[in-house]
Amino acid sequence: MAGSQSIEQLSAVLELFTEERGLVSVDEIIQALDLTRSTGYRTVRALVETGLLDRVSDDGYVLGPRILELYRQLQTGNPLLAVARPLMMALAAESAKGTAVLLCRSYREQVMCLHQEMTYGPQEPVSYQVGRPMPLYAGSSSLVVLAAMPRARLQRLYERDRTLIAKTGLARNEVEFFQVLKQIRKEGCRVSHGEVDKGRIGISAPFVQSDLGIIGCLSIVLSQTHASEMDISRARLQVVAAAEEVSRKLAGMVERKAARPAVKRKAAK
Repeated sequence: MAGSQSIEQLSAVLELFTEERGLVSVDEIIQALDLTRSTGYRTVRALVETGLLDRVSDDGYVLGPRILELYRQLQTGNPLLAVARPLMMALAAESAKGTAVLLCRSYREQVMCLHQEMTYGPQEPVSYQVGRPMPLYAGSSSLVVLAAMPRARLQRLYERDRTLIAKTGLARNEVEFFQVLKQIRKEGCRVSHGEVDKGRIGISAPFVQSDLGIIGCLSIVLSQTHASEMDISRARLQVVAAAEEVSRKLAGMVERKAARPAVKRKAAK
């Protein structure tokens, strides 16, 4: 099957895999795609041949080596990573023991970590793991990304998730919701103490590049055990400056691309 329906089917297969379910059977794929058994087996065979699935036992399939290949291409070819990684390494080099530096961006109606840099010393857990979608309404990383979203999108999110927003303690009503986000934008960063992970202090600052469709943030996640008030104050200044540098460099990439002369295509004979 060709076109958008093929993309939807591939997406439906990939959605079957979660942190809790790493092995998927043919029957589960057939049911998810609503296929006949013969078509289902042909579809699975094609996915195996392309490396997107890998048969590891009679019980089913796991994600295949092509996924790892794509992940490597993401790490080496993503311009956002190319811009942010050196800045993150510099932040980690200047941060206190047990610190994690995170690069996150909006993903669907969630936030996802794209890259981490860790300092020396013991590390308390960080829930923002690479590739793990996180909720929008708690944690410094999520909240600065949320606050940077356009008003119309925020309105839709609030109308859909007002009960969840109240439950997390972010805001009791719509007026308070927009006031909280306005204050985050005004301050240019967000500091949270143990909001997602106990023993962690998150300090995050947003960056936006509308032409590339990117809303993201840099975060310095300190250890409450090792961080002083001076460390927190310094991290605020550092992460805001680094996020501004990411925005500046992304804008420069867009400007350079726009300035390139258009390539003329040869007319078909």
